[in-house]
Amino acid sequence: MKSPPLLVAALVACVIVLGFNYWIASSRSVDLQGRIMDLEGKVRRAAAERGAVELKKNEFQGELEKQRQQIDQIQSLHSFQMENANRVHQEEKAVLMSNITGNERLIQSLREHLKELQTECGKLQLDVYWFRKNQTNLQKKFSYDLSQCISQMKELKEQCEERIDELTKKGSDVPQIKESKDFLEDSKKNSQ
Repeated sequence: MKSPPLLVAALVACVIVLGFNYWIASSRSVDLQGRIMDLEGKVRRAAAERGAVELKKNEFQGELEKQRQQIDQIQSLHSFQMENANRVHQEEKAVLMSNITGNERLIQSLREHLKELQTECGKLQLDVYWFRKNQTNLQKKFSYDLSQCISQMKELKEQCEERIDELTKKGSDVPQIKESKDFLEDSKKNSQ
């Protein structure tokens, strides 16, 4: 029954290695069982989702069929409306074409009238030019006449003042002074 210590050490080492391998294998087994449980849960969820997807697919196919029917109805209605719109468009086009020809005639007559008005305007502008030219000439003549009149007034005033001074110097009668004043007033009225 006595075994050599090397054999015991080898057996102990084997037990340790086997225990370590058992521990590693059991931990792997637990991990794998956890993964299996996760995968089974995922498979169940996938199956449930697939069933829900199948239901939704059936619902969508029903709705798709309804929508196809609605699209067919809309297309037929649209084609009917397009035919009506084309007919109305053709009628409106005919009316517009007749309006265009009438408007072109009106535009042509308005252009002719515009040309007449432009020639008339040119004549009026020429008249305005000559009127302004004559007006400036008249203003020059009026200013010249006014200056002449003013100078004559000054001369007459000086002459009158000289006569009044002469009469006052002579000390002659009052009636003569009144006559000279009357003459002065008459000359002012005439000059004005």
